[in-house]
Amino acid sequence: TCRSPMAEAFLKDQFVQASSEVKVVSAGTNAENNLNATEEAIKVMEKFEIDLSNHKTRLLDQHIVDGAELIIVMTRPHELSISKIQQKARNRTFLIGEIVRLGSLISKSEKLPPINSWVKELHSARGGHMTSGRAAEEIPDPFGKPFEEYEKVAKKLHGICEVLSKLLTSGTNKNP
Repeated sequence: TCRSPMAEAFLKDQFVQASSEVKVVSAGTNAENNLNATEEAIKVMEKFEIDLSNHKTRLLDQHIVDGAELIIVMTRPHELSISKIQQKARNRTFLIGEIVRLGSLISKSEKLPPINSWVKELHSARGGHMTSGRAAEEIPDPFGKPFEEYEKVAKKLHGICEVLSKLLTSGTNKNP
């Protein structure tokens, strides 16, 4: 109802601007289906001229995990939830901040390789570590907190999603 809908909206907006056909779907590991985004999330996204008022939540399930070439999570407990659904999905599951850090290290060509190859490179860049990312690469949950926390999360997600969209959009992978 908060972070995932905001990240989904930011990424979709970035991909539209880049004329990319990358499909983005958000799902919660501990959410009910068909809930609205929180009022705070809707309000903070208005500042970015993005309308979240029609967003409906969906619970992450086996079908969504099976269909995802890349799974991006906000926290390490989210990653654990994905591993419980499908252990082998771990190789394509990354903290949102981790994927930007690793992607910036490996993306050195002008042309983006096929997404599954890029995801394998990301996983290899972990150096064999099976715990994801660093604590600083997690996005805190603003749910139930003051509006200012939603603003902080939205600003952080916006910046991360801008970089991530460039990493995932063909023709924009350049040497860092």
